[in-house]
Amino acid sequence: MKSSDEAQDDELQTEHEALLSFVYMSPVGLVRSDAAGRIDMMNPLASQLLMPLVGAHGIDNIFESLSSVAPELRNLVESFTAVRGPVCENHRIFVTPAHERAVVLSCSIIKINAQLLMTVLTDVSRQVAAERRARQTESWLAAIYTNVKDFSFFSLDAQGRVESWNDSVTRVTGYSEVEALGSTLARFYAPGQFLPHRSPEHLAFARDQGWHVEECWCETRQGTRYWGQILVAVSREEDGAFTGYSVVLRDITERKITADNLKRLLTTDHLTGASSRAHFFETAEAEIARAQRDGEALSLVMLDADHFKRINDTAGHLAGDEVLKRIVSEAKQLLRTQDVFARLGGEEFVLMLSGADARYATHVAERLRAAIEAARVVTQAGEVRVTVSLGCVTLSKSCSTLQALLHAADLALYEAKTAGRNCVR
Repeated sequence: MKSSDEAQDDELQTEHEALLSFVYMSPVGLVRSDAAGRIDMMNPLASQLLMPLVGAHGIDNIFESLSSVAPELRNLVESFTAVRGPVCENHRIFVTPAHERAVVLSCSIIKINAQLLMTVLTDVSRQVAAERRARQTESWLAAIYTNVKDFSFFSLDAQGRVESWNDSVTRVTGYSEVEALGSTLARFYAPGQFLPHRSPEHLAFARDQGWHVEECWCETRQGTRYWGQILVAVSREEDGAFTGYSVVLRDITERKITADNLKRLLTTDHLTGASSRAHFFETAEAEIARAQRDGEALSLVMLDADHFKRINDTAGHLAGDEVLKRIVSEAKQLLRTQDVFARLGGEEFVLMLSGADARYATHVAERLRAAIEAARVVTQAGEVRVTVSLGCVTLSKSCSTLQALLHAADLALYEAKTAGRNCVR
């Protein structure tokens, strides 16, 4: 006969084996770690999802394994003050650029107690692609069915000039038929909405796709600014011959106020305020397609903080965070409104310069390098100085995709590092 203690031990052993079986057979990736991210248990699916990100380096720390694509996770955990509970739920991580076949993970982190975290990883790539297609359909339907009273409808000829009018357009824009006939869509945009190198593209996108929806600042004849949604659809005869465009223009200012706050959360890096990795990929792919279609220049600059691990090790992670914030602050002071400065992961950033050739990109990179070198970052550990290395690349026939540009920029960055750091290549 077994003693009560032995029976209890057997029961605990059975429960433990059942738990391990559940973890290993689970249809989602499960990772158990301490508060610093050090892993002590992980199921095969989690290993399968993480391996492409770490390669031969091994999977020892969940935060480090995901740092290249989701550097914000460590900060989310550190800023979570409750004893237990969900740190984040279904947080999306774009492993590859945000096109229709992107690899996207859903990440949920649960704080079990002060020293124990459980991370749940799921591949939601197909779901994200389906959502992207659904949003396109919803934009079309929203422009047709929502707030019908706020609609204005008119048509453009094959050259993109207004050829028909009605009272609804006067109600929304303030322009009379006489004032608008023969004008282009540019008449309705707010001044400065579109820069010289990037003329309004609604018609070009509509020709390529059959229709296109875009939102931008518009202005009435009386000078009142409003956030407008412009839907442009190609018009054709029964035989398929192209005749012009149909346009629906709406004032959706109230909706934008709510959407702006959400967009800021979705497109901004949690720690630094730079654009997020996912937002950069989505924006860059669209901008590269535009530049190729219009024959415009475009350049990328890859930037990496020099000896950043030394800063973290000697001054602490909080000081390292302040350094990253200062890099973004210096960049924002130097860049144009249309430039995109994003955090790719860890201490690595990327700058997209639309309409910029190699010479201009190198000039901007050098100015940024000098500004960061001159900065004095005040932290709780004292004053910290940092330098950066930068690699520049310009869109060309031999380097025509986002992945090719990032690879070339990364090689140039490596050259800058091997040349002694604190330089541009």
